[in-house]
Amino acid sequence: MPCIKLFPLSSMVLPEGKMNLRIFEPRYKRMISDCCRAGEGFGVCVINESSASSPKNISQVGTLAQIVDFEQLADGFLGITIVGTRRFRVKRVWSEFDGLRCGEVEYLENWQSQQLSQDNTYISEQLQRVYQRFPEIKNLYSHCLFDDATWVSQRWLELLPMEQDQFEHLISQTDCEEAVKFLCQAIEAQ
Repeated sequence: MPCIKLFPLSSMVLPEGKMNLRIFEPRYKRMISDCCRAGEGFGVCVINESSASSPKNISQVGTLAQIVDFEQLADGFLGITIVGTRRFRVKRVWSEFDGLRCGEVEYLENWQSQQLSQDNTYISEQLQRVYQRFPEIKNLYSHCLFDDATWVSQRWLELLPMEQDQFEHLISQTDCEEAVKFLCQAIEAQ
């Protein structure tokens, strides 16, 4: 089984998703350096804030992320842009000397692209409104696939706050169907 470095966050990037990160902790600077040198990605997992000190306080499903851009920020931190490539299930977690988590993972098949049904276009329209209101999110993407149920549902799952158990359940599925149903109910309820 592959072993990868893990980066726990309070939010998630999913396949085809993009995210800007500010890196300042020495262990994560080392992680970025090691990944760039080896031409490898790292795993993004959602952290469980209630048990933050435990190395096993991360989601059991995550996404392998590749670094697509980096810059030195005005505040001295390292800014990177990542793109999610593949989902994985965490099989085993340990911490290195500086607290950097690593994990043995099993890769999962990504959700296949599928046309968003006419009944579910509302979630796409609402996502477009969010992107208009927050252009810094939309600007991460050179093209948006607002008619693709998988793309739309994954972007929503990256944005919406939800319980870790619910999030893990949805992203563990073999396709986006359950996520689309959940999103249609959650977004219309707003």
